[in-house]
Amino acid sequence: MSDENTNKEDYSDEDIVSEFSSKKPSMARRVFFKLWMFLLISAFLVSGGALVYKTGFTYSQVWTNGEDISGLLPLSESTPQPDANRLNVLLLGLRGEDDPNGGLLTDSLILLSIDLKNKKAAMISIPRDLYIKMPGEEKKEKINFAHALGYQKKGSAGGLFFSKVAISKITGLYIDYAVSIDHEAFREIVDILGGIDITLERPFREDSQFSKEMIIDLPAGENHLNGTTTLYFVRSRFSTSDFDRAKRQQQVLVAVKEKAFSLGVLANPVKIFQILDSLGKNVRTDMPISKVAELVSLVSGFENRDIKHKVFDTTPEGFLYDSKTESGAYILLPVGDEFSKIQEYCRNIFK
Repeated sequence: MSDENTNKEDYSDEDIVSEFSSKKPSMARRVFFKLWMFLLISAFLVSGGALVYKTGFTYSQVWTNGEDISGLLPLSESTPQPDANRLNVLLLGLRGEDDPNGGLLTDSLILLSIDLKNKKAAMISIPRDLYIKMPGEEKKEKINFAHALGYQKKGSAGGLFFSKVAISKITGLYIDYAVSIDHEAFREIVDILGGIDITLERPFREDSQFSKEMIIDLPAGENHLNGTTTLYFVRSRFSTSDFDRAKRQQQVLVAVKEKAFSLGVLANPVKIFQILDSLGKNVRTDMPISKVAELVSLVSGFENRDIKHKVFDTTPEGFLYDSKTESGAYILLPVGDEFSKIQEYCRNIFK
């Protein structure tokens, strides 16, 4: 019988089994691949939807604009006008409401100023001992009290608002938004990120400010810090100064930014959910969610070389000098007892 006349009936049982077996692995692979793609896409859609929901829920926890702050200041209290080419966001580091030593006082005040036109950024640290007239009042206090005073009047919204007004008086800039974060969130987020990496020009040691169990001893060069060590690193001031601490705070914020926008974090929904949980408990802001997305997009695109750093201090370029109150408390005052030099610097920082 010729090959062309051969039909299925001419095959033996063994031939049929052999032919089917040769096709089965290929069919199985196709079925498995389709099933895997279906499960992968389904998981992506579910986690994506959950992430959107989680983000919205977190934002509802941190946003303060539901609180009415009208009438907190007299109409005569003037503030600078907004600048369409500039975005100014005040970052406030709090000790936390449970801290017995003034949990609502600000340990750090950093102004993140962004040149929207030229895509540049600056981090400007205002020392907490700077002595100024409080918003809406005649009395003077250290600037780190502004948040606590506003909080007493109108909760978190009042604290953010008073801090913005106080910083506007000093810098001469309109402060668009403010964000407060307490120390617990800072520690948690660094641990969620898997720690951060910083480079020290010289060794750093702190053995007197905190408990005997918490001695920080970091060598010069590359260092990997966990959340607890990072927190003490940015809070330490006994072994150096408040000005050095401000520089360390800026350095750590840049390191956190680098780690947070790395692929290993952005591609890990578990880490993102954990970060959102911590933010919801420990962060407050008056920034609309659309602006949050805009700010994240801007910041993620900045290289370290695009960010200028400034700490106002008692050096000739720092525009401040040491003084004391009548009761003997240490304070800082502006050179010439006015803020014109600081305001000029802030106005022209990108030129």
